[in-house]
Amino acid sequence: MIPGLLGFGLNVSALLDAFPAPLVLAVGLGLLLLGGHWLVQGAVTIARALGVSTLMIGLTVVAFGTSSPELAFNVIAALGGNSDLSFGNVIGSNIANIALVLGLAALVSPLPVHSRVITREIPLLIALAGALLAAAWLRFPGASAPEHAWFFGRLEGGVMLAVFAVFVWNWFQAGRREARDALAPISVEEAEETQVKSKPLAVLLFLLGLALLVTGGKCAENGAVRLAAWAGVSDALIGLTVVALATSLPEIVTSVVASRKGHGDLAVGNVVGSNMFNVLLILGITASVAPVHIPQGRGGWDLLFHTGLTVVLFPLAYTGGNTMKRVEGAMLVLAYLGYMAWSVWWELGG
Repeated sequence: MIPGLLGFGLNVSALLDAFPAPLVLAVGLGLLLLGGHWLVQGAVTIARALGVSTLMIGLTVVAFGTSSPELAFNVIAALGGNSDLSFGNVIGSNIANIALVLGLAALVSPLPVHSRVITREIPLLIALAGALLAAAWLRFPGASAPEHAWFFGRLEGGVMLAVFAVFVWNWFQAGRREARDALAPISVEEAEETQVKSKPLAVLLFLLGLALLVTGGKCAENGAVRLAAWAGVSDALIGLTVVALATSLPEIVTSVVASRKGHGDLAVGNVVGSNMFNVLLILGITASVAPVHIPQGRGGWDLLFHTGLTVVLFPLAYTGGNTMKRVEGAMLVLAYLGYMAWSVWWELGG
């Protein structure tokens, strides 16, 4: 299965390489926009039909769908020996999800944060970020160690996948128990505008949206990476910035569309769920396939910033009547831009 996935990824990349990188990037962005719109429409309707809250749909099905580009990219990169790209993609995507995705969604419309997210999901996300940092610290071989001596191996990957299985079970059980919980009040007009009348059509829209997100993410990633490589940027920086941003575009589109339509619970649930998926499922599978090397020097700083940003998410969600306001969204976006600028400065020898 894995060799087949690698071959498929290489064939798709070879096909995309035949077209100009700017064109591939533009087509990918267009597919992401349309896919995000359809995915939100289908997800909300399916949630109502199943009696499951939209938060739980965001934490599970939508989060997995929008994390698919990261999963495909990381497995292919790991099998190809580009572990710097794999590490940068996961950590960079999580940073982008919190700072850029939530920041942009809050700028579009203030995001109400459900009490369950504050009391359970965000603390769990903080614990995961702290555990990831601790695991990396325990593996740290010392500053004088050779390159690629610092990594997440199959042991860490197996633990991540086991924890992920427990999380998924608890999410679905909680979703059933909270079927009647109003996460973000939706007016009749908004519900009618967002949902589709036919359940089979909702499923079709969801699947088509998911397919467009994955295809668009692959196209956008291919075009962005080729442009960055043409500019002579290192693999480590490509993984943390360009690839992470390209593979986070589904989360950006889905969360912004959900926020604009008044489904702040779906936007927040998508980000929190995607970050958990990235750490537990994507990094877990990648580390099980091949060791995920942590870049010497800057890798520790990336993990530290990722943990700090996750911790800051708690007071941002808790204050202001459990609502993430526009000014807080602006602060998150500025933090993301600042860290990306610092990353470029570091790579240039600053």
